[in-house]
Amino acid sequence: MGLIGWDYLQDLYLRVFAHDGSGFNRQTGMLTIGRRFQKPFSAPLYEFDATLEFRPGPHGNSGFAIWLHHRYTSVEVFLGAKIQSLGMNLEEALAFWDTLQRYMDVTQPLPELPILEQFRHLDPTTAEHDRQSKRDPRRWRDMPYRAWERRGRAEMIKRNRDYKWQEQPCIIQSKIDPGLSIEAYYRSQEAKGIQATPKGDDFDDVHQHHIGTERS
Repeated sequence: MGLIGWDYLQDLYLRVFAHDGSGFNRQTGMLTIGRRFQKPFSAPLYEFDATLEFRPGPHGNSGFAIWLHHRYTSVEVFLGAKIQSLGMNLEEALAFWDTLQRYMDVTQPLPELPILEQFRHLDPTTAEHDRQSKRDPRRWRDMPYRAWERRGRAEMIKRNRDYKWQEQPCIIQSKIDPGLSIEAYYRSQEAKGIQATPKGDDFDDVHQHHIGTERS
C-alpha cells in the first residue's frame, strides 16, 4: 500500500511540476530559463555574466553559489540547488563554473564527469578526442568507489586548490566591439540565425517609441 501511495505521489508531482524548459544546450550554445507566466527566456551563454554569492549558513558553515546575469536585460538565474550543489568552497565554485563553460563549448570535449560518461560517444568532438587519447569508455563506471575515496577525491581537492583561478580569461567570454550598439549586436545575431529571446527591435528607438505610444 505504501509503494502504491508513493508511486501515486510521484506521478502527481511530475504532472503538476512539469519541466519549465530550462536548460543548457551544448549543441546550440543557448541557455534557456523558464519563467512563471511567461515564455522561457533564451540567449547564448556568452551573453551572461557570472557572479559569486557568499552564502553564510545558520550553524557557522558557509559556501559560494553562482548567479548568471543577462548582460542586456534584467534576466538572471541562480544556479545554486539547481545544477550547482550548495556549500561549495571558493575553489569548488570556480571549478564548477569552468566545467560549465567547457560543457557549453563544442570545440572542447565534454568535461570528465561520471554523469556524462555514458553520453561521450554521442558528441562528435568528444568521441574524436577519446579515440585519439584511447580513453577507457568505462573509466568512471568501472572505478571502485573505495579507490575514488582513497585517491581520487584528495587529488581533485588538491588540483582545485592549487589551480591559478581567475588568471585565465573565461573560455567563452564574449568579444564584442565596444562601439557596437545593442540593437546592432542583436541584428547581427539574427543574421547568423541565432534566435534569442531579445530581438533587435527591442532596442530600436522607433519600435520602442511605437510601443510606448500604444501603451499610453
